[in-house]
Amino acid sequence: MTRQSVMRSTVAGIGLMLALVVSAQEPIDNCASLLGSLSVELRYARNLSPSTRTTFVCPRDTKALLGASKQRIVKSLGPPDLTAAAEREGSSAAWSYFFGPKPDADYPPGVPELRFEFDGQQMVNNVSCQRTR
Repeated sequence: MTRQSVMRSTVAGIGLMLALVVSAQEPIDNCASLLGSLSVELRYARNLSPSTRTTFVCPRDTKALLGASKQRIVKSLGPPDLTAAAEREGSSAAWSYFFGPKPDADYPPGVPELRFEFDGQQMVNNVSCQRTR
């Protein structure tokens, strides 16, 4: 190997290491990814005809949503379908989003409900998902 090719390989190796270090330091925003996916599913489900059954399945892992602000949730998903006052101490409110076509009255049984509970600082402290009964 010539001195120039060794130098070129060394510079390329250093550049690759720096690129890996920089990309490893940039965190992935899993909350934004999950909210984006939920937003798409919610819009799709709401546009279904009233007789169509939703195919939405609750997310398996909602940990990425813990700590998200009310503002971030409403910015991604829009206003909630249902709000509730605090049910337990330390919780300020709960918001529910129903993944099905908007009915004239109540949602029929079997429609997935994604529920966010907020703490006193208006941050998500619990997320649950179940089907309506």
